[in-house]
Amino acid sequence: MTYSIETINLTKKYPIIKNYRDLLFRPLQKKESTALCELNLKIKKGELFGLLGSNGAGKTTLIKIFCTMVLPTSGTAYVNGLDVLHHGKKIKKIIGYVICDERSFYWRLTGRQNLIFFAKLNNVPRPEMDTKINDLLSFMDLSREADKMFKDYSTGTRKKLAIARGLLTSPEILFMDEPTNALDPITAQKIRVFIREKLVQEMKKTVVFATHNLHEAEELCDRIAFIHRGRVKVTGTVEEIKRMIGTEKHYVVELENPDTSLFAKISAFPLVKEIVNISALTEANTIEIEINTQTGADNTFHIIKHIIGMGGKVCSFYQKELSLVDLFSKIIDKDSN
Repeated sequence: MTYSIETINLTKKYPIIKNYRDLLFRPLQKKESTALCELNLKIKKGELFGLLGSNGAGKTTLIKIFCTMVLPTSGTAYVNGLDVLHHGKKIKKIIGYVICDERSFYWRLTGRQNLIFFAKLNNVPRPEMDTKINDLLSFMDLSREADKMFKDYSTGTRKKLAIARGLLTSPEILFMDEPTNALDPITAQKIRVFIREKLVQEMKKTVVFATHNLHEAEELCDRIAFIHRGRVKVTGTVEEIKRMIGTEKHYVVELENPDTSLFAKISAFPLVKEIVNISALTEANTIEIEINTQTGADNTFHIIKHIIGMGGKVCSFYQKELSLVDLFSKIIDKDSN
């Protein structure tokens, strides 16, 4: 299979500025901060791929390497089979970079003027520039705001203009660095639908989407990679990752008027790892608890039978699906131990 993006043992280190003591006593000693460490990744053509991680995990550095804005310290990275070290000019012609930092625009220029400036910067031929910009403004539903100054745009409109800027070169691959950050829920959802339906499904683009919003990634992406401390911890679809990491089973049980000793008895059951009280006593004299089973345990019948055998009155019982937030917490906890 030909991959749109591929990295092999990709590493990036940044020098740390020395203080006066280090300059005096250790003038030759290097001090470095590792942003990426032997990172391996493969992204298919036409895929909407999510890069997940907390702030400082290395997502932006990785995207900047793909865009040839930063060079790796060691290892290799390929974009459509082109090495980022040796084919920077060719790569820039086939990629778009959506960075939503508002400081990257000129605030006293209109949206149209900003696009003209960046089109010239990206060597878009003059004969087709006006047509392309008008098409993009229409495509992004920005025609009415096109001749207003950027400083007067709403946050959502600024994000849409950033996407239009990223599409100026008609890229095969689009890198998006947290494009919905700081948006209200309705505007963020509209952007997500646009990315999925227009860019990926209609225009057949490969989209690499960096975010720390786990709910967004679960809804949007075909596959995801968890990045923590510069390393890819796990890659796959949400379901694949749940199978790899979420080996424990979580059940929510609603009990009617439970005896205070019942919780201790359930905890002592060999299959049970932990019990969490997730609701107070309701008007109907019921209470909800979450039962986390031991790794590999999958015997719902025995758990229910055990609770009923001890006098528990079960009103409802269902398995709780682990979210990406739960899975990411497990990855970080495992990495910290």
